[in-house]
Amino acid sequence: MNRNQNIAAVAVIGAGPAGLMAAIWAARSGVHVIVFEQLPEPGVRLLATGGGHCNFTNTLGTEDFVRRFGEKRRFVAPAIKALNGNRLRLFFEELGIASHSPDGFHVLPVSDSARSIRDALRQTCRNLRVAFRFDSRVDGLQIDRGHVTGIITSRGAESAARVVLAAGGASYKSLGGGESGFRLARLAGHTLVPLCPALVPLITRETWPATIAGVTLPRVVVSLACRGEASARSLAVQDNARVAATGSLLFTHKGISGPVVLDISGRVSSALMTCASVGIMIDLAPDRTIEAWQDHIKRSRKEHGARTVLAMLAAILPSALAKVVLARADVPAAASVARLSREQSRKLIVLIKNLPLTVVGTEGFGKAMVTQGGINLAEVCPKTLESKRVRGLFFAGEILDVDGPCGGFNLQWAFSSGFLAAQNLCNQ
Repeated sequence: MNRNQNIAAVAVIGAGPAGLMAAIWAARSGVHVIVFEQLPEPGVRLLATGGGHCNFTNTLGTEDFVRRFGEKRRFVAPAIKALNGNRLRLFFEELGIASHSPDGFHVLPVSDSARSIRDALRQTCRNLRVAFRFDSRVDGLQIDRGHVTGIITSRGAESAARVVLAAGGASYKSLGGGESGFRLARLAGHTLVPLCPALVPLITRETWPATIAGVTLPRVVVSLACRGEASARSLAVQDNARVAATGSLLFTHKGISGPVVLDISGRVSSALMTCASVGIMIDLAPDRTIEAWQDHIKRSRKEHGARTVLAMLAAILPSALAKVVLARADVPAAASVARLSREQSRKLIVLIKNLPLTVVGTEGFGKAMVTQGGINLAEVCPKTLESKRVRGLFFAGEILDVDGPCGGFNLQWAFSSGFLAAQNLCNQ
């Protein structure tokens, strides 16, 4: 008999990726596991990840992967090292889910379907006799002399020697996101870092993005421009790499989106809690320096002087965006390149390399992919993910104050943290 079979049931709160992973590995150790989920089925949010394609990790090495979590890297390192991207791919292969990396970075199931991942996890739980309590809300934790002893649900009390709180964040409320897990953590004596939406589209004060909604730029650099002392304090970071991001940008009817925007949105969202607005700068052509642009305009003036300025710019930028840039530089679109003055050339280059926008809001938790903020990491042991306040209480996934950039980082964290929590609750 497995030495863990005599342990009372482990309660897992939340049937998302973190909760399902915790349930599987706890059950594999011989523990009886009960998963409590407020929705009628597991992994509902998982079905929506990556547009339904489920980019669950990426090809970065473990150290580089961890580094992308910035100031939270030391906390996430034990979980990611315990179950890194390669091990996660092997785990899914064991479940019959082959994966690939079509672009050399993002890793997805060959099926191209998040449902295949969700269904494999659910079937594995069934095979391991994990019990599910769907449509079941957890209202409280039972704690006796600093040790968790069970939970209180909408259907009554359930005893449990260990509890994994993996209830997710506040994002995607239509798919079960909310603050119930955070409330349980508070009741257990934990403090929360204020919640705000992350990986979320941004709303700008300027209205011109709406006039070119749908226009995409495959590669730009977006950086945060600290305006005033309050903004500078709000945007102060230990890891300067997170102040700027490179990638694809999409103009929307409300402002901007796309991977490069989503990657900095958590920082902007946090700053907006204390500032009315946050300035950003967009380098529309990061592979071309200011000097290269100066040379390009000089050559165009000599070789194609009769060409319109719009035609010159539209050869590099989308025509609709080129018109916006020219209008903001006070350069007539129909003017010939030969007639560009030095001052007009200077203004044009400045805007191409530093196009300013003012962010006044985000599209909120309803459009946010993850939650920034959550359970204070100082109150959780990173090597075990056990609470420092309540023995036997473990945390996994988005409920903790951890959020990574786009590209499989957050799903990997969910799976890895669920794995680490299960390993340690079974070793007690």
